[in-house]
Amino acid sequence: MKQVYVEINGNVTTDGDTDRMSYSTEGQLYKKSGKFYINYPEGELLGRERCSTTLKVAPDGVVTMLRSGETHTRMVFEAGQCHMSCYETPFGNLTVSVATNELSVDMSENGGKLDIDYNLTINNTSHSRNRLSIKVRS
Repeated sequence: MKQVYVEINGNVTTDGDTDRMSYSTEGQLYKKSGKFYINYPEGELLGRERCSTTLKVAPDGVVTMLRSGETHTRMVFEAGQCHMSCYETPFGNLTVSVATNELSVDMSENGGKLDIDYNLTINNTSHSRNRLSIKVRS
């Protein structure tokens, strides 16, 4: 397991309004069974101070986001595909659909970059267009 620096930049567009966020933290990077895993704590800045996120990057480029803590979810990002999941919160569960428009993955044992562009639907209602750029470095 390697200690790394994780930098996350994102844009969320809802009803024509775009919110930008930027977050940096320390995390861990490791490889297991041919997949890269990036684990990092989420912070108060994101409103999830008691959550941990793990990104699983498969050799075929599919990225799975696992979030645990106050909230629990499993979101799958696969270019050109739509995946459903349950987003568990202290206030109740939500059905979430993630339709990945574009996905770019460049990972190695030393770090790398993920770019994810996806549409998010919550409880069958279109919610937002999201763009995430995640950089991992030693």
